Amino acid sequence: MADGLLAKLTITPFEDSDTAQVGPPAGPPFIAQFNPESFTVNNEIDYGTDASGQGDDGGPAKFKGVKPRSFTFDFLLDGTGAAGDTNDVLAMLVLFKATVGFSGDVHRPRFLLLQWGAFLATCVLQSYSITYKLFRPDGTPLRAVLSTSFREHKSKAFEELTKNLSSPDRMHAHLVKEGEHLSLVTYRIYKDPRYYFHVGEKNGLDNLREIAPGSMLYLPPLG
Repeated sequence: MADGLLAKLTITPFEDSDTAQVGPPAGPPFIAQFNPESFTVNNEIDYGTDASGQGDDGGPAKFKGVKPRSFTFDFLLDGTGAAGDTNDVLAMLVLFKATVGFSGDVHRPRFLLLQWGAFLATCVLQSYSITYKLFRPDGTPLRAVLSTSFREHKSKAFEELTKNLSSPDRMHAHLVKEGEHLSLVTYRIYKDPRYYFHVGEKNGLDNLREIAPGSMLYLPPLG
């Protein structure tokens, strides 16, 4: 992208999550009239608790996984012409609903690709609300704020790829960091620290207790 060219936040719809980013769009994109002043990325860890009897304060929190990220954006929609264009607020809202799949002619909200500069995410719409700010004498809105929330959605193909890349049945290379021990690195890949003898032998290590930071370890596949 050439320097000085303004990149607008764009929401592109897809019918199938597996085709997002690579397949044909399911409809016209929604392009922000004005880029948001800020946006929020929410990260949440999912914890479960052990079953407890009535009156107990609850058992210890048990890690279950990482929940999908969520993103919140506020879009300013302006129909006053002050920005140099003649956009209609109601028309922009109709386009937004059609893009995300709230138009009533689809079975479910569409899968979406959010793109703004280096930010790129596949997701679905979680919620939206509209705050009308300015009106014509007849009540027609001239300005509104569209508040949106999106939930990250990764396709099954992407999840399977991620799973395969972390599988102990694949060769792994690991750059040793300060303070890391061979047993810890081995556990992360094989879920069993006892394989560190095997890894040490394959890497020709004389001292299994001390590994120099910056060293490259190769962890062979099991089997």
